[in-house]
Amino acid sequence: MYDLIIVGAGPAGYEAALKAASLQKKVLLIEKDEIGGTCLNYGCVPTKSLLAQTASFSEILKNTSFLLCDNLSVDYLKILENKNKTVDRMKKGVEFLLKKNNVDIIRGEASLENNNSVKVNDQEFTGDNILLALGSKSVNLNIEGFDNCIDSKQFLQTDLTDINKVVIIGGGVIGVEIATILTNLKIKVTIIEAQERLILNSDQGASLRLKKILNRSGVIIKLNTFIERIEKGKVFADGAIYEGDLIISCVGRTPNTNSIDPLNILEKEQGFIKVDSTFKTNIDNIYAVGDCIKGLQLAHYAKSCALNVVNNLYSNQSLYNLKNIPQCIYTSDEIAFVGSFENDNDLVVQRDFIANPKAVIENQNKGFLKLVFTREGFFKGATLMCPRASDMINIFVTALNNKLSIQEMAKDVYPHPSFSEAIGDIISQAI
Repeated sequence: MYDLIIVGAGPAGYEAALKAASLQKKVLLIEKDEIGGTCLNYGCVPTKSLLAQTASFSEILKNTSFLLCDNLSVDYLKILENKNKTVDRMKKGVEFLLKKNNVDIIRGEASLENNNSVKVNDQEFTGDNILLALGSKSVNLNIEGFDNCIDSKQFLQTDLTDINKVVIIGGGVIGVEIATILTNLKIKVTIIEAQERLILNSDQGASLRLKKILNRSGVIIKLNTFIERIEKGKVFADGAIYEGDLIISCVGRTPNTNSIDPLNILEKEQGFIKVDSTFKTNIDNIYAVGDCIKGLQLAHYAKSCALNVVNNLYSNQSLYNLKNIPQCIYTSDEIAFVGSFENDNDLVVQRDFIANPKAVIENQNKGFLKLVFTREGFFKGATLMCPRASDMINIFVTALNNKLSIQEMAKDVYPHPSFSEAIGDIISQAI
């Protein structure tokens, strides 16, 4: 008998397991694939490894005015090897922590037997509480020839050595990050997107700025474009043909809920498990977090939700504030945002990085910073587009969580030269 059974060993699952174990609870963690889930093995971590490595090559090519080197090339198999080493190192670290904290791990596909037990590999395990952190998988479109595409998971293992041109279906976060990896390698890219702009959930200004940056890198972007069919190396869309050595589908993700509930005891909506504000399902002692419920599909959000569940169950410790969740897109200029976007009644201040000393020094001055305040002067939201935006965004999470005013935010001093000093400059502009 376990205190907590967790299904899914991604960031939500393993962090919840470690937290519950630290509170002296007996924990069983079930995983059908790899410890670390999609994020560590097939998503966040390997993608950022490829972005970092290919960005180094791209930066060298941009600085040939003082670097005396000809005919530079990339050993992409070495890049893949480095990426795999990074993933393996981090996975071993997680596995070590789980073992050190006496978390039991079972490999296999889990299914609910009733409100207190799950079956794995024909064995039944019982627990006081069950946490479902099932994750998600790539969406398959009902389009003729869709099997000629690879998804983002397959892309991460693909040797790009002899690839010259690629068609990406989908201009969301995954699509534009993969496009950035490819353009860093000087591979020709076409993005086909059905919506009116890229990264639709982001600030419109950031979306338009990103489109310009990608266009300057040679990326062809087709918006409001609908695919008719796909053949090997060819995408037929709105009467045109787009050719590529690879066709990569980046059209979203769907929850991994098909096999968990054979008895259909959980309430679901479009495949997502329905939960209340405490992440409890319609069954009192079964909880669900992460990509298998409706909401943000972000590793840090899933982890925070899972830790809130554990804290609610077993301790009186403070909980994460889940109202203001930062979102980040890891393109050549990172994009990060939190809070509300502007409307007609807001005070909006924006500053380009073209005059920021650090941005000019590093030749990274194409981005901007936008802050949104209420007419009463209270902070409401921020969008950053610059290098290391993902490292700077939590300044604004803190401001939102503490309901800071312009005057309160203006008290902070920022280092010079730095990308972050743009924050102090723009707040001074807003007063």
